[in-house]
Formats: sequence, structure tokens, C-alpha cells
Amino acid sequence: MKLALLKIILWPKQPELPPRVIPFLPDKINVITGESATGKSSLTAIIDYCLGSGKCAIPVGLIRDVTEWFGLHIKLANTELIVARKNPGDQQTTTDLYWVEGLDLQVPRRVEKNGRVDDLKSRLNQSAQLSHLELSVDDSIGYGARPSFRDMAAFNFQPQHIVANPYTLFFKADTTEHREKLRAIFPMVLGAVDSSTLAKQRELKDLIKEHDKLRRELDARLDAAKAWEAEVESYYLQAKALGLLPDSPNPDASWNLDRYVIELKPVPENIKSLDIPEIKEGTSEGAVVQLTQILSEEDRLARQIGSVRQRLSKLDQLASSIGEYGATLSEQKDRMLSVGWLERKLQATHTCPVCLAVHDGGNKQLGELQKLAHELSVLSNSVAQAPAKLDQEVAELRNELRSLEHEISKTRKKRQFLESQSQEMSAQRQRVRQIYLFVGRVEQALENLSASKNVGDLRERVEHLSRRIQGLRNELDPRAQRDRERAAIESVSSRIHDHARELQLEHAAENVRLNIRELTLQFTTLSGRTDFLWEVGSGQNWVGYHISCLLALHEHFFGLPNSPVPRFLVIDQPSQVYFPEAWPTLDEAPGGKSADIEGVRRIFSTLSRFLESLSEPFQIIVSEHAGAITWHGLRNVHVVANWRKGHGDYLIPDSWLAGD
Repeated sequence: MKLALLKIILWPKQPELPPRVIPFLPDKINVITGESATGKSSLTAIIDYCLGSGKCAIPVGLIRDVTEWFGLHIKLANTELIVARKNPGDQQTTTDLYWVEGLDLQVPRRVEKNGRVDDLKSRLNQSAQLSHLELSVDDSIGYGARPSFRDMAAFNFQPQHIVANPYTLFFKADTTEHREKLRAIFPMVLGAVDSSTLAKQRELKDLIKEHDKLRRELDARLDAAKAWEAEVESYYLQAKALGLLPDSPNPDASWNLDRYVIELKPVPENIKSLDIPEIKEGTSEGAVVQLTQILSEEDRLARQIGSVRQRLSKLDQLASSIGEYGATLSEQKDRMLSVGWLERKLQATHTCPVCLAVHDGGNKQLGELQKLAHELSVLSNSVAQAPAKLDQEVAELRNELRSLEHEISKTRKKRQFLESQSQEMSAQRQRVRQIYLFVGRVEQALENLSASKNVGDLRERVEHLSRRIQGLRNELDPRAQRDRERAAIESVSSRIHDHARELQLEHAAENVRLNIRELTLQFTTLSGRTDFLWEVGSGQNWVGYHISCLLALHEHFFGLPNSPVPRFLVIDQPSQVYFPEAWPTLDEAPGGKSADIEGVRRIFSTLSRFLESLSEPFQIIVSEHAGAITWHGLRNVHVVANWRKGHGDYLIPDSWLAGD
């Protein structure tokens, strides 16, 4: 991917101040040298942030305190971009973005949000010609999502904490997420897998899914045909039993599936000629209403009969009680006959006929007896008349009961008739329903059979997909991909070996190899023992192998038709393992050149020869504590700035601090 950084731009929070612009050349080793705490190491974080990093790694403190927006002026293959991201303040990041695209762009005095970071990522993904397809079609494999421009940052930055790190070779590979994603994209960036391969992988996955779907449909149709063969004789016999095939012969052992089909085809038409009684609309509903009325009338008559029977029972009990009561009264009346005799004897005289006692004033007790005898006589006469009245009422109730029983008998006959009629209608409806359901099943079965037998086109499509799938599998042969990957690793490893010899690194004579699974370098000695980078001592070796690996990879990327890796490399403090920061000046070394100075000079010399070996421009940006003595006289070195006292502004100019 053709991409060069033309400028780093900082817009101050004070609107009256102009932006800070740091220019770079697109085909040189751009060096910013200076003292510690001048902002050199912040350049890597600023570039990464402006290219869409998910987090802002720009150090908090002075830089964030005085800067409102951080930006880049970028040159692509046929256009330019000015992008700026807002200072996130107390947040980890912000999606606020300013960007403009065109030719010969000028740095604006002030910027305002006009887009999102995702817009910039999409634009850079497009410029890198990255595929929209996933790296892996296996959903169970993690970190197999589509590659992004942001994933390529691993090959563009060597910050101070990475460039001499024995355990981490690539930018941000010290976190699980970036490490796993880098492992996933490595075959693609090496050229073992390209966009065409990803497209074929996606096509293969889609074809397999379609093939499996059609294969299941074909199997279902064939199974349906087999099931029909097992059921066809049963359908034929049912059709004859229902009268739908009155003239068809009885089947014999010589009948095959086609004969049964021929005999069953007339069934849907034959139903029209059957004498199936028509059931008028509302007939069932009317019968139900009438039956309900009859049942209600029967219940009413039953309740009346029960009431009359209850009254008769009570009258019978009353008649029995009156008879017993009348007999008792007769006995009592007979006992009171003597009262009349006494009454007659005492009318002319007041002498008692029994004891001969004389009662001149009358006999009070006899008067009471006379009164009681009279009342008893009246009551006895009344009770004697009661049975005649009761008999009349009982006779009336019996007549009413017989009338009600006659009415309920008629009602029950009506109910029985309606119920039998309803059952007959129900059976009739059931038979009609059974016939129509059966005919529907026969029609559906004939259609299914026709579909299941007409599988020629479907079988041809399945076979065509099978051939295409096999062809894609041959083209995507994992062994061929592994061979391409192995060849790419061998090519990169050979170049690492060449750069290591140029840098005079230890173990350069051994078999140095890039290990993309461990994301590090491994060394195989003549004895066969394998050591990894973290097992090789000396900070000079760690820095040298980091630079050798990145240069070798970019050389390989240049040889690919469309590499998505941007053509620039930012290296921060490669001399940190050589010089103590307390050295007063690095423009000139006391007592002549030292081994450390020569070591750093070999780094710049290697970078220069790397640029000369390429067929197209490549940009390197180095922020360095060392001075000009380490690169003096080398070609392709462009000093951008010297951030030392007396040589100009640091990253944050003095004018921005005048008000503090």
C-alpha cells in the first residue's frame, strides 16, 4: 500500500496560535534527534492515534494540556489526506475526526469535526485493497474476522518499548487480541493467502451450504418415493372401499407402482359422480336449536310432575293423620255421653243421682263438662267431614299428574327422534368428510410422487455443485497454501540473515527463521538446538534483529502484487542500548568513534542500503537521542529537526508556553 507521512500537525488549544507542523520526506530516512523529554517518543503515538487507533497512547501531561487536535498530512497513491483526531481529554479515546481529501492540500488554521474514525478506517481499507471477506470461513475459529488496515500497524511501528524487547517482536503483539489477530493475518500479508483465495474460501463455504441443502431435498424426494411405494396399495384399497373406484379390478402381484398410479389418477374426478347427499347450510344448527327446546320442555314437565307427586304424597299423609285423629275423637265423644245423662237428671232437681247430695246453687264442674262435651261433638263432626274434601283434591291432582305424564311421554318421543336424526346426520357428515380427506391425500400423494420421481434436474444440480466444490478444494489445497507460506517464510528469513550479517549481529551465522506462530525469531544451531529471540543475549542483538526482521518483511511485501501493508516504518530510539542518556553531546564523540557509535551507524547504514535496494519509494522515520556522528556522510538521511537547546523548538514550541 502506497502511503507516506508528509506532516505531523498539532493544533493548539489557544485559537490565536498557529498549528505546529513537522514535515517529512516520503523516500528518506527522516531523523528527529534531540534530548530526552522533548517529545520524540510521542511521535509514534501521535501517528498511530491519527491512523485510527482504538486508544490514545499520547502521554498525558504537557502535550495533551496544550494541544486540541492531533493530525497527519498523508500521501496516498493518487491523492492526499489531512486527518485530525481530537484530544480525548480525560477519556481513553474519542471518535471525533476531521478529514479532507484532495491534491496539494494546505494545513488549515483551525479544524472542526466533520466525520468519524470509522469513516477513515473504511477509506484506508479501501486504499489498501483489503478484502471484505473473513480470514476464515470456520465460525469456530476466533479472530478470523475480515482483515483491517489497523492490523497492518504491527509492521509499521517500533516504539521505544518494542524495538529492544526480547519477548515482543511486533507492535502491540504484547496484548492477546492483537497477537491472535496478527497470527491470523500473517498468511495473508505474506502472500500465501490473497483476496482471490479468500473469495474462493467464501465461495466454497456457500457452495457446500447450497449442496447440503439440495442433497437433503433430493434425499427427501427419494425417500418420499420409497414411502409411496409402501403405501400405494393401501390407498388403492381404501379408494375401492369408499366407492371411488367402482369399476377398477382387484390388484394382484403383477401390479407395479406405475399401474397403481394409473388406477388412482381418476379418483379426484370420480368423486364428482358419487351420490353424496347434500347437507344444506344451517341444517345442523336448526336441529340443534330444536333439540335444545325439546330438552328444556322435558325438564319443565319433569319438574311439574315432581311437584304434583310431592303434593299427593303430603295429602296421603294428611288423610292418614285425619283418620287416626277422628278415631281418637270418637272414643273421647263416647266417654262424654254420661255428661248428657247427668244433665237430664239435674234439670228438675238439684240432688245428685249418685251421692244424693243437694246442690242448690248449681254445679259448676258439671257446666264445664257440658261445655267440653259440646266442643268435642262439634270437632268430631268437622273431622268426619274432612276426608270427603281431601278425596276430591287428591282426585284432581291425580288427573293433573296423568296429564303431565302424557305430555312428557310425547316430548321424550320427539327428543328420541331428533337425537336419532342428529346421529344419522353426524354419521353422514363423517362419511363425506372422510371421503374428501382421502381424496385430498390421494391428490397430494400423486403430486409428491410426481415431484419425487422428477429428480433429474435436482440430481444434475447436486452433481454440478459437487464437481465445483471438488475443484475449489483442489485449488485451495491446504498443502499448496502451506507450501506458499513456507516459501514466503524462507524468503523473509533469508533476508533477515543478510541484514543480521550487515549489522554484525551474533548468531547471524546460524539458521535464523521467522516463526509466525510464536511471532518471534528462532535460531537453529549446527547441533540442532533451537533458541528463540528472548534466549539470545545482548540488547544490541535484540535491536538489530527487530530492525532486520521488519526490513526483510517490507522487502517481501514489495515483491507482492498488492500488499496491504503501508510503505513506511517508524523507529523510536534504536540507539538506546548503546548510549547512556547522560552523554553530554552526541554530535561529536570524545576521543574519536567508539564501538557503540559504530553500532548505531551500522543501523543507519543498513536503513540507507535498504531504501536503495527498493524499486519504489519507502519512508522511514527515526526519532533518536544520538547525534549526527552516527549517520554523518550516509545517503538517504534527512534530518527533520534537532530538539536540543539552541537548535529550535521541541515538539511543543515555546510560543505555546508563553502564557504559562
